[in-house]
Amino acid sequence: MSQGIVNLHNHTPFSDGAYTIDELVEEHLKLKIELGGIGISDHLFCTPSSREVKNEKDFDRIFGKEARDYVAEVRAARQRWAGKVPIYCGAEVNWPLNKTMLDTIRPMLAAVDYVFFEYVDWAGLTTLANQARRFPCPVILAHTDVSVSFPNTSLDQIVRTLANARIIYEVNTKLMPLSAHDRWFKTLPNHRVLVSLGTDTHDDLSVLKTLPEMYDYVVGHGLREKIFVPTVREQAEAVPAGRTG
Repeated sequence: MSQGIVNLHNHTPFSDGAYTIDELVEEHLKLKIELGGIGISDHLFCTPSSREVKNEKDFDRIFGKEARDYVAEVRAARQRWAGKVPIYCGAEVNWPLNKTMLDTIRPMLAAVDYVFFEYVDWAGLTTLANQARRFPCPVILAHTDVSVSFPNTSLDQIVRTLANARIIYEVNTKLMPLSAHDRWFKTLPNHRVLVSLGTDTHDDLSVLKTLPEMYDYVVGHGLREKIFVPTVREQAEAVPAGRTG
């Protein structure tokens, strides 16, 4: 169960965000809410040109050190704010760009507390559902309007797919007004689907003000006990060393 509001979706200059981790923490504290934690979820495994990398050896060479550096940066911030605000280390992965590299990506996520997958269509969700339990951290479906992403699939089939795979559903600022999705949210309490809260913060800090409204909406729909709070994976190996050969 969530202890206070936990915003798991924030980006920093490590990828395409405008604010540092410390700046994001300070802005969250200004909200004067019961803050349960902040998650950093920068984009990993994406070249500046969004070029798809299909070779496993090249993938490790290009992204291995980046992933290690990212984890180290978030962990350093976690230490700076220890005892004040919990800092969680997440990551966001572009599904279309990386769907063929899951076996390579999986060990690179050994040290993160959770991973978002974005731009997932129905074929992608069924594939991800078959893979989700093999990941070393919880898997979250990022900022997804199910009526748009899965237009030909019933809400019952969608929620059962998430539940069976233990995939978490993100309640994101991009979905507001949340009342437009009442039918979907009314299906969630009867299934084993956890939810997370996220603002997808990049350069607009005003999105943080939506956190109380999202939290109240989720609680009002009987989902308080299903709000996901990550477990810190402090002892996990950051990322395996690069392959040779």
